[in-house]
Amino acid sequence: MISVGARSLVGEPGSQNRTRVASVGRRWLRPRWVEFGLLLLSFAPVLCGVAVLASVWERNLLDQRFWPAYGFVVAFVACHLVLVAAGTRSSQLLLPLVACLAGIGMLLVTRLVPALAPRQLLWIVMGLSIATAVAIGPWETSLLSRFKYSVAAVGIVLVALTLVAGTDPNGSGDRLWLGLDGYVFQPSELLKVLLVVFLAGYLVDKRNELTQSRARIWVLPLPPLPHLLPVGAMWGFCLLLLIVQRDLGSALLFYGVFLTLLYVALGRVWYVIVSIGLFLGGATLCYFLFAHVRLRVEIWLDPWIDPLGRSFQIVQAMYSLGSGGLFGRGFGSGYPLYVPATHTDYPFVALAEEGGLLAAVGLVLIYAVFATHGLSMAMGARQPYRQLLATGLVAIIILQVVVIVGGNLRLIPLTGVTLPFVSYGGSSLLGSFLLIGLLLRMSHEEYEDQARRDSWRFQAEPGVSIKSGGQSIGRTGQVRKSGT
Repeated sequence: MISVGARSLVGEPGSQNRTRVASVGRRWLRPRWVEFGLLLLSFAPVLCGVAVLASVWERNLLDQRFWPAYGFVVAFVACHLVLVAAGTRSSQLLLPLVACLAGIGMLLVTRLVPALAPRQLLWIVMGLSIATAVAIGPWETSLLSRFKYSVAAVGIVLVALTLVAGTDPNGSGDRLWLGLDGYVFQPSELLKVLLVVFLAGYLVDKRNELTQSRARIWVLPLPPLPHLLPVGAMWGFCLLLLIVQRDLGSALLFYGVFLTLLYVALGRVWYVIVSIGLFLGGATLCYFLFAHVRLRVEIWLDPWIDPLGRSFQIVQAMYSLGSGGLFGRGFGSGYPLYVPATHTDYPFVALAEEGGLLAAVGLVLIYAVFATHGLSMAMGARQPYRQLLATGLVAIIILQVVVIVGGNLRLIPLTGVTLPFVSYGGSSLLGSFLLIGLLLRMSHEEYEDQARRDSWRFQAEPGVSIKSGGQSIGRTGQVRKSGT
């Protein structure tokens, strides 16, 4: 194993044949000062929000209601210290961005439903544990590409179990959860990560076959039929979610991620246009065939047809959003609880009412920074699989934001998608933290690969010798064993 990083001089002082060694590898207790400084900054929203709530509620800062917020800070500092102790070279911007978003979510849960704040903290701690284990574990992301079909099989099993044994703990009529001994889990949160892992591996393997096609339908290049099956399967799968499980949000999210990876991998706009046309055609057909799809669209287009019944939530959200203004009513001084299920479906509206347009735009800008950083990681990756994997993982977060914020603003029909790291919910948090762990791991591997490439460049310098295991490589590139 080549070890890169610090350089040292080997040999007696004054020797004419000094050997410079590039030592590369993981060093324990590697400081991450940039991450630490940004973490302290990212704690500002939650700590300042707690201070405001304590003033509005006339409570002491040490009141039990605020303990989960303090535990949140401790959890992220502990995660940072573990990354430092492990010597990882992963991105130092991802964890502070997640901490800022999750801190806003913890603050909103504390404000809206204080009784659920300890459980939200528990989910965050579990999510951080998963992300840390994935980021520093003894494995490589290339393993995911090798076992992509096994990952796809796990996803199919999860969907089948949900269709057969799905439960509805909320009484909404949508059986989207799997339950065991009182605990429930939403498989679609894990399924979105499995989908990216499979599609990234498949598109890398079949890229040549999908781009070098001779058959055509009019001006559209047509790949061989066997390679069209994943496209048809994704189309059918998303319509299945829409029809059987009434899960419009997951259908939009999965198909959007699929189209993103398809375009990035192949660069064929026609494929994306045709795929969008297929989905819109299928969704239009579902509108005329199924009453629950038609109802969702009708109350979106005209919520005043039943403002005290089926569209009560939408109407209340409109009032709440409109009353926020530019600076908001003040944290703890608004009425976001008039909106049913605010902490899960409408956290963006709650923030916009009490924090105003400035707070809402600030939240969107944090997601924009996350997207920019994530896509820059994807563009900088040397391996095609890592490029697609990072692109797909970032697309999951951004498409979720687009879908849920669009639903809160009534730009699209409201869906069951959560706002990443902000909405209350265990399944959503665990799936999102798993995604962050994969990005951290990928960025660490990219740094290590770059360090190895830099170490080999020392060969071109006079008197350089790179030691690898029990061998050394001289300035001429000749490999010789140590001691010879």
